[in-house]
Amino acid sequence: MGKLSITLILFVVLLSQYVSATSIAVDVSHDEGTVALVSPIVDPTTGRIVAEGIIPTLSWYDWGYIGYSPELRKAKVIHLGSTITYDTLKNVDVLIIGQLWEGLSQDEIAAIVRWFSEGGKVLWVSGDCDRKESAYVQRNANELLSAIPGAKLRIDYATAKDTFSNAGKSAYVSGFVRVDLETPDANVLNRGYQGEIGKVLFHEPGVLAWVDGDGRWHPLVAGEVPDGVYRIVTTSGNGVIEDDYPPEARVYKAWEQGLFTLLAAEFVELPNGAESILIVSAESPYGSPVPIWVNRYGNYLFDGQQFVTNLLQWATLEASKMKPAVETTTTTTAPKTTTTTTMTHSTSPVPTTTTTTTEERTTPNVTTTTTSTSGGIPPWIVGVIVVLLIGAAVLMFLIIKRP
Repeated sequence: MGKLSITLILFVVLLSQYVSATSIAVDVSHDEGTVALVSPIVDPTTGRIVAEGIIPTLSWYDWGYIGYSPELRKAKVIHLGSTITYDTLKNVDVLIIGQLWEGLSQDEIAAIVRWFSEGGKVLWVSGDCDRKESAYVQRNANELLSAIPGAKLRIDYATAKDTFSNAGKSAYVSGFVRVDLETPDANVLNRGYQGEIGKVLFHEPGVLAWVDGDGRWHPLVAGEVPDGVYRIVTTSGNGVIEDDYPPEARVYKAWEQGLFTLLAAEFVELPNGAESILIVSAESPYGSPVPIWVNRYGNYLFDGQQFVTNLLQWATLEASKMKPAVETTTTTTAPKTTTTTTMTHSTSPVPTTTTTTTEERTTPNVTTTTTSTSGGIPPWIVGVIVVLLIGAAVLMFLIIKRP
């Protein structure tokens, strides 16, 4: 009995090392702030705690941070590095970048693009409105977005307001979780809200646009949504564009009215054959004085926590289905010459030379790395492990109960 119990325990321990959680990194190295990451959120209008931190709430993920933060260090969040490099990202599944008050260096952008191009990754880039210094956040975010090969999403240099759906002021936009109908697994994004439609606070947000292959900007509105892009959060039909500060908006006009996009996701097809998911939002889930994680603002109730929870679960699910990078190897064979001798009836042997050339061939070599919602382990392995663990538990129970 004792030996069997020890064997089962060792069996469980050995199996557990193959099951790891999805790794999520947050960047705080560019002055994004740490609001809502580990400490409770305080409603600035009432002084009351309205939400617990993201990391302790979503504790089933493996969280890490990049940058310097005594608060995160005290909370024992894993420190991945002081700056963004490929080495800090190589074991990360999801990277969330808050409002970039400081721009990324070219080396950091190159590291992010290299990591993202491996396939099966999730990158969430946050924006802000264009009021005063916030316009720098938009510029810094667009510099990263424009460096990602094939990425269409951008943040236009404007501010979105809503005269109908807001938290007391038109700039405090109460965004609707209106997922485009063709979005894969949309049910994951739509569940658990207080009302039929989820509502998320976008406190003084920007507005999303997109860029085509020729570099032309387009509004991200109905009838203008490109392939591979899915709108997830929008204003009401009473959305209004404000453009009071330079630079001038690329596609939207001041006081233009309509239904505008606040958060969207893009399935990016990269030149190396890989696919990854890009999320762009007009407000940040953390760091901002009023992040979209909040559930309450004054007397107004929101679904911030449920929405962010759903979005991360959805994004990791979709990323697990993505194709990894395809490595191309080129094999070159030198021309091969074969000489044969043919005899005639009346003369001496006449050598006849035949030249056979093998052409250069390009053979795709598919990388076998697979990303899944369980941190890189294929779902079928996870299923087998679960079944084995349950079987071991049942076996132990029967042995203990045996007379």
